[in-house]
This record gives sequence, C-alpha cells and structure tokens, in this order.
Amino acid sequence: MGQERDVVLYAVEGGVARITLNRPERLNASNGGLSRGLTAAFTRAGADPEVRVVLLAGAGRAFCAGADMQVLGELSDDPSAPNSGSGGLRYDGLMLLPKPVIAAIHGACAGIGLALACAADIRIAADDAVFVAPFANLGLCAEGGLAWSLSRLVGPGHAAEMLMSARRVAAEEAFAKGLVSRLLPREGFRDAALGYAAELAEGAPSSFALIKRQLRDADGETFEAARAKAAALTRETLHGPDFAEALAAKREG
Repeated sequence: MGQERDVVLYAVEGGVARITLNRPERLNASNGGLSRGLTAAFTRAGADPEVRVVLLAGAGRAFCAGADMQVLGELSDDPSAPNSGSGGLRYDGLMLLPKPVIAAIHGACAGIGLALACAADIRIAADDAVFVAPFANLGLCAEGGLAWSLSRLVGPGHAAEMLMSARRVAAEEAFAKGLVSRLLPREGFRDAALGYAAELAEGAPSSFALIKRQLRDADGETFEAARAKAAALTRETLHGPDFAEALAAKREG
C-alpha cells in the first residue's frame, strides 16, 4: 500500500484482521488515499487463510466523518472526474468478502462512513456513536449504495427519514432501530470489540462464507427457494471437513 499504509493500518492476531482508518486529524474522512488503502486491506484480508474475521474501526475520536470536503470541492470543480467522493472504494467488494466484517463504530459515523459501516455484516457501537446521512443538506444523492443497504437494515420508512432529514441519530436510537447489533460503553470499547471479533473467529470459515452468500441472496429469493438451497448446502456441509472437526471435538468433550 506504499505511503497509504499510514492512513490504513493493518494487523492480524488470533484470526482477526484489524483494519483501522487512520486519519484522526480529519476524523478519518475519506479521500482517495484512504479508499485505495481500504480496498487493498480488504483484498489482503480476503486472500489470507489465517484471517477468519475482519474488524474495521477508526483511529482517534471517530469512525469516519464522511468524505473529505476538500475532495468533494475538487470534484465539484471538475465534473468529468471519474471517482466519487469516496475515492473509488467498492463497497460491494467488502460485502462479497467471504469472511465476516465487523464495523466497530465510535464517535462520528457520517456520509460515506455510514455507507461503509452499513456494508459490513455486523455493526457494534460505543455509546458515544452518532450516525448522520447529510446528503440532503448538501444537495447530493445517498452515496455508496446507502439507500439500498440502510433500507435493508432499518426498513424503508426509517431509512427514508434518516436520509431525507439528514439529522443526527444517537447510538441508543440506532440500536433500537436495528442499525447496530450491540451497544457498549465507550470506555474499553476497542478491547471489547476485539474480544467480540476473536470470539466470532472461532467459527468455521466455510460456514461464514455460505451464510454470507445466503444472506446476500435472500432478497432475490422466495422462501421456498431459500429453503431448497439450504437443504442442498446442508447435505454438502455435513460431509465437509469443518463439520467433521466440530463433531469430533464435541465427542471428545
């Protein structure tokens, strides 16, 4: 990642790849360098057999305050520029990663940062987290596929209200609406998030990949189609090495 290693930190421990947005002086606002660094980090985590779970977090006081306004200004001055304010980060790549991605959110989670968090499989938040989709106040569309992902998480009504009002949503409300799965105290949040990721990493990688695919395909399937697919996958996984290992461990226990 060259010089971009400074703005995206990467470390692996206990099956968990910790990917950290590292522009704390800008509240981890997204620019081209950070976006390219994230894309490279996700690719690296996806290819590493030692990585079972990805933990995505922000350094300093925030998760990600959105797109860097300087970058947006430059794009406004040059309408022919090919990249969006996200700097070209492909969120579908994150969603297609065959490993669970946990977004550990504290402080500001706004704009393209919210789209990034919503592309993760699981969101946990500190009690100081604040979620904002400011696009309607800026004359912009909902970037990064956020209209699709947010409506899947909280329902179309709540998504429309968040996107159109551009208001601040506190952590407690985000938890109540289902935007985040766990709400934790700010003190000790980083260690708690890492501990949760380490627990999740004890699961079977083959199951993670299949479950992510099932969840991704669910919107385009009928219940009967989903059940038939699950039956076929069950027959397949019953003869797989991960199930055999788990069964042997249970018998020994």
